[in-house]
Amino acid sequence: MEADGSHEAFSAPCGTGAVRRYTHLDRVLLPLAAHAVAARLRELEACAAQVEDLTEARAIAAEVSAVQTEAADEAGVDRRAGG
Repeated sequence: MEADGSHEAFSAPCGTGAVRRYTHLDRVLLPLAAHAVAARLRELEACAAQVEDLTEARAIAAEVSAVQTEAADEAGVDRRAGG
């Protein structure tokens, strides 16, 4: 690593261009995905605040749970009780 924090001093066998592109893409896509999940949860929260039908409320709760479970799985978080 160079004094300025760059990695130009070492030579990766696969080329650093591909690694840089992947890293940049990762830095762009992760916040976008998180934003989309947060937006969906806000939509569900708004729906839940207005729903009067128990079946619809259960469907909303199930979707919230599925979104949270998927996000926790992607983050490597164990959501089991006591886990």
